[in-house]
Order: sequence, then structure tokens, then C-alpha cells
Amino acid sequence: MASSQTAIASGGGGGVNATQTGLREFVEGWTLAQTLGEGAYGEVKLLINRQSGEAVAMKMVDLKKHPDAESSVKKEVCIQKILQHQNILKFFGKRTQGDIEYIFLEYAAGGELFDRIEPDVGMPLPEAQRYFNQLLAGVDYLHTRGVAHRDLKPENLLLDEHDNVKISDFGMATMFRMKGRERLLDKKCGTLPYVAPEVLVKPYRATPADLWSCGIILVTMLAGELPWDQPSSGCAEYLCWKENKYTTSTPWCKLDTLTLSLLRKILVANPAQRLTLDKLQDHKWCQTQFHLQGTYMSMYFVYDRCDFDIFNILRELRLKRVSYSDGGYFVSIYEEKS
Repeated sequence: MASSQTAIASGGGGGVNATQTGLREFVEGWTLAQTLGEGAYGEVKLLINRQSGEAVAMKMVDLKKHPDAESSVKKEVCIQKILQHQNILKFFGKRTQGDIEYIFLEYAAGGELFDRIEPDVGMPLPEAQRYFNQLLAGVDYLHTRGVAHRDLKPENLLLDEHDNVKISDFGMATMFRMKGRERLLDKKCGTLPYVAPEVLVKPYRATPADLWSCGIILVTMLAGELPWDQPSSGCAEYLCWKENKYTTSTPWCKLDTLTLSLLRKILVANPAQRLTLDKLQDHKWCQTQFHLQGTYMSMYFVYDRCDFDIFNILRELRLKRVSYSDGGYFVSIYEEKS
């Protein structure tokens, strides 16, 4: 951990102070720049070191407003402390000030993976493959450390300035293996369209449940839509998939044969028959070098506010996708070969 990031997590100053610039100073040398987002228990702010320009994300949890969050925060911090991987969002430290818990995390300048998925379209196959393989690498690391994420979805996958996946939000994570002994999980948690069917009905194994969520993320990246609201007997779309009656329906009709062959081995109702992570990473789909059938380029322009004049200019350039996300514009250019 960098010394300046250590300093902000360990203290060195009181609360939030006004500065001459009109921005606010959290501790000496660190300025509260903007709000990045809002979670179940509070906001996530961007902190910038005025001297070095370093950026850190700060999660704020008000325990007075959310007393039920205390144990959840402690568990989240304990888990993140043991994690160190290039596809896991870095944890820098925690501070307590009155009733407020401050958690300091790596700032992912590229925003959420969710914002890179064009509704009803998705994204090009090579881009989705790269993100998916990085997701699998991060999940593999979590599972080797005995950690189950339990809420994998595009909104919890962030991208850094180099467009690399960073798994984030460990609020629902838990330890499923200690000293070589694995336990079944029984808490029903996660986001319904992404949860595995066994999570809704019985105690379940951690690793197959996380891998099911990865499969749903892949569908969403390639098709730009979710396959169902939840994987239960009351959901017609899920039953069509389970009973192999899906071939002409969306989103499956948008996917090629090799992708479908992979998903048929991930999205298996029986977790004991689901592809294991090592076999998944060895699957032909993950190993094939896909090529674009046209020209595709992604760019991220850093800008301090959403200016609609800039937004409209970029739109008029007939770019494939333009979105604004937390201080910058993400632009994708894609031109089909004639």
C-alpha cells in the first residue's frame, strides 16, 4: 500500500473541512472530489490527493442510520484484508469517526462493466471474452482463498484505467472453507436474475453458485439482456432453457454455437453437473482467439462533469456507444466490414 493511501486510512486529521477551492478536505492533503455512487448503506466518494494526484474511493457507512450494517461492514473488511489479486478491487484500510465507518478502496476509473453493455446488443465477442476470462481469474483466486462472493453481476465488476476487471462489493461475501474444511451455505442472497437455482431452495455449495452467476454475466455481455427474472419453476423463460426449448427465443438466438455449448455446461440446474472452474477456463470458448469482423475501438475521456454539448458532439460523430460515467465519457467505435 502506498504511504499516502496508508495515511488517509490511518488518520492524520479530523473530519471534513472546507478549502479555498470550494471542495472539501477529508484529511490533510486529501480532497473530496465527487460522489461516485450510492450503496445499500451509504455513499461512495472520490478522494484525490492534491499533491500526488492519487485517487481513492471512500465508502461511507452511517451506523447510526444503519445499525444492522455493523456486522456486515466488519465481515466485509475482514474478507477484503486477505485479498490481493489484479482482478480484485484493492482494499487500503478503514477508519472510524463517530458513527461513520470509512472504507478506502482502489478507484476504478473505467466505471462499471454494466455501462459497457449496450442494451439489447451487448458488446463484441472478443471484448466479452477478455472481461469474462479476467472475471474467472478473479473468482478462481477468491475460491482458492475460501471466499464466496455471492453477488456477482456487471454492476459489481469495475474497470480500471487500463480496462481491466476489478471484482468489487464484498458485502454479501463469506468464507466457505476454513483449514481445508468446506461448509454448505444456507443464506439466500444475491441479485435474483444472477443467482443459481439451488440458492433459492436449499443449502448450497459456494463455488458452483458463483460460477452460475458468471454464466449469466456472459449472456448479458453478449446479448445485452438477461435471460430470466429468476431461475425458478415459476419462470417460463427459465423452464424453456432447462427443457431445451430455447433455440429460437431471445437472448439465446443472438449467440453462436460455441458460446451456447459453453453456457449449456455452466447454466446446469444440478450444481454437481456444472462445469468446474478449471474445466471452464480450459473450454475452447475461453481459449479461442476471436477476431472482430470490423473495426472496433474503445476510448475513455476524463472530464469533470457531464456536459451535454460534449455528449451531443460525440453522438453526432456516429459513434456506436457514448455514455457518461463518474467523471468521464466512455466511447466505442465499431464499423462493420462491407
